[in-house]
Amino acid sequence: MSCLAGAVHAGTLFVLAGAAPGGDGSRRAPYNSLASVEKASVPGDVIVVMPAPLSVPPLDGGITLKLNQSLIGGGPPVAAAGVLGKAPRLTNRDPRRNSGDVVLLADGDEVRNLVITGSFRGGIHGTNVSEVKILGNDLSATNTSCTAGLYVYFPGNLPVLANGWAAIMIDESRGTARLSIDHNRIHDGACADGIDIRASGRAQVRAHIDENELTRLAQGPGMRSVLAIGLQTRGHAVLAVDSKGDSETDIGSPNADCEGLFANQTGGSLTWSIERNRFAHGIGGESCNGAEFFTDTGVTTTNLYIGHSTFAYDPGDMIEEDNGGAAGSVMSLVLVDVSVSHTSFPKRLPSEPKFTDIQYMDNLGRCMDQYSWGHENANNLRIINSVFSNCDGDGIGSDVTGGRYRFERAAGGRGSTGEMDFGDGEGDAVSIDIENSSIEDSGQYVLHFANHAAMAHLDVRVRNSRLSGAQGAAVVAFDQDGTTQRSHIDLGDGPGNAGGNCIIGGAHLAAETTGYTVLARSNWWGGTHGPRADRIAAAAGQLHISPVSGSPPASCSLGLHP
Repeated sequence: MSCLAGAVHAGTLFVLAGAAPGGDGSRRAPYNSLASVEKASVPGDVIVVMPAPLSVPPLDGGITLKLNQSLIGGGPPVAAAGVLGKAPRLTNRDPRRNSGDVVLLADGDEVRNLVITGSFRGGIHGTNVSEVKILGNDLSATNTSCTAGLYVYFPGNLPVLANGWAAIMIDESRGTARLSIDHNRIHDGACADGIDIRASGRAQVRAHIDENELTRLAQGPGMRSVLAIGLQTRGHAVLAVDSKGDSETDIGSPNADCEGLFANQTGGSLTWSIERNRFAHGIGGESCNGAEFFTDTGVTTTNLYIGHSTFAYDPGDMIEEDNGGAAGSVMSLVLVDVSVSHTSFPKRLPSEPKFTDIQYMDNLGRCMDQYSWGHENANNLRIINSVFSNCDGDGIGSDVTGGRYRFERAAGGRGSTGEMDFGDGEGDAVSIDIENSSIEDSGQYVLHFANHAAMAHLDVRVRNSRLSGAQGAAVVAFDQDGTTQRSHIDLGDGPGNAGGNCIIGGAHLAAETTGYTVLARSNWWGGTHGPRADRIAAAAGQLHISPVSGSPPASCSLGLHP
């Protein structure tokens, strides 16, 4: 079925690669260049790119759309599987035209069913646009110039990591915008992010990013990371995104910092709801992630939800929740029915100690990494009905620290280093809530919290969950060489928590605490008498285990989904 089924109304112009010169824009005599149809069109027009044989070069030079225009590719859906004999193909190899972007958006525009390939810079780009729709396009091999686009900001507002210009890039610095980026296929890029949205100033942005397929995107020469889907807020911007049914596969290249889902904030507010996402096979070094959410030293608000999603096979931490905000910054992440499995690591990891230096923050092959530094921020994590398994590092590793971090500058050349101040971690608050979940078969701890700062509050609650198969120092551990004003660590017998956890199968200790009181009653430890004395350790703290469960609870049957 054609994407142009039905009557074509007045105000429709046609353009065809390889058409005869002198066309008038009708279906019978289409224009033969994007420049011609752009010049002839007026706001509100529909511009139809007719399918041309693949032997004919694509329409070149790019196009700047006017208000409320639709740019639509004719013929069958191009983002669907299958080989087309003809396609509505566009490119822009000229950096003098739209900076090398193929389609430049205006307010109210729709771009649909186009094949965009081989551009000098981006595929589709909008700046301060509202009510735009980008639907069902196929974009490949964009940003042949390897131009930098989104920069990842680190503490001190340092733009440390450069990314290649995205195939779809939206920049909003003012006003209100509503974006729909749905059912696109973005693939085979040698130096390009997939979809990036940057919100700054006082922009108010609402976006849907649904059913997009992103695959085989590599980190280009001179770039420091590659993002399948990247979001960024700065200043006082507000960005709200709903994502459903997206996939990110084979993202990265040797030694790359690859990211499936990524958010970076130096200010403003981000709300991101992610449903039915699939990430698989990150390619690169130890900083690759299935999903990374990272706040810089600014006042930020971050609300994240991931539901009914899978993340598998990655050489770094699979999911990172890293909050380095200033006073009042809050980051909250909720995972519901999420499967995380098979992180590896480029080199063999030594046994993780109780306390780690800031130089080794993150990037430890964890299924789930929660990190807090900055000053007086709050970092919240809730995990429900989820399965984490077969990770080289911790199943869940959470740290509070601060200090200075040395790094190689992006623009300073090889051997040029700088230093970032990550704050002191003082006054930070952390919560971890795990329910009806399985975290098992980790190369280090299954669940490890470590505090190195003068933090304010720690709240941990685990119930009806399986924690098993740790090869590291302990299955569960709560350690500090700092201070905590108030802590409540409840693995059983606290208010509203009947325990029911299955804590089994560790190579060494079952449970460890340093400096904390831990409630862990009414759990199963592999036998009716609980763990042996030499399987638990408490230093400058207390570990309350009795009474233990008299039989294996239902949580012992939790495990990998079929």
